[in-house]
Amino acid sequence: MAAKTVAAPTVPFEVQKDAVVCQEAKVQGVHSIKVGQGTVIHPASLINAQAGPIVIGSFNIIEEQVEIVNSSEVPLVIGDHNMLEVGVKVLGEGGQRMGDGNLLECRSVLPPGCSIGHGCTLGACTSLEEGEVLSDETVVVAPGLRHLEPGAREAHVQAVSKFIEVLKETLPRCHHLRKSNVKT
Repeated sequence: MAAKTVAAPTVPFEVQKDAVVCQEAKVQGVHSIKVGQGTVIHPASLINAQAGPIVIGSFNIIEEQVEIVNSSEVPLVIGDHNMLEVGVKVLGEGGQRMGDGNLLECRSVLPPGCSIGHGCTLGACTSLEEGEVLSDETVVVAPGLRHLEPGAREAHVQAVSKFIEVLKETLPRCHHLRKSNVKT
């Protein structure tokens, strides 16, 4: 007797116009995932809406090995013009929110329940305390070592915008892309 194979349920995944989402990006979970206009998602990244929806705004860059996981029923919201570098972990739980124009450097971690404002930088391999709220334009250099960087939000937005243009040209040459599935 032949074994039956059961198809995995499809994740409600909405990709806006001009988003560049590599086919090799892992999209998992049972809740909706929305990707905004112009956002770039590299291969080998993981977006898992295991307990609640994930909303990724416009013009974000999500690099390889980034993990975005929502383990709460409350939506995990990522704003616009954010850069999540290689190996970043965003572990959403309980109304977590990331503002606009933030930079999360390689292997930094945004633990459950944390929120960050606009124009913040989490340095390489840094993490916040669980449940912490980071105010606008704060730079986390190491545990307990922080400073404000006025104008960081605008600088991050400009850098991300320029980088997205390069990625829109180069990624389709090397990877298969998911098509936009939103009617205009």
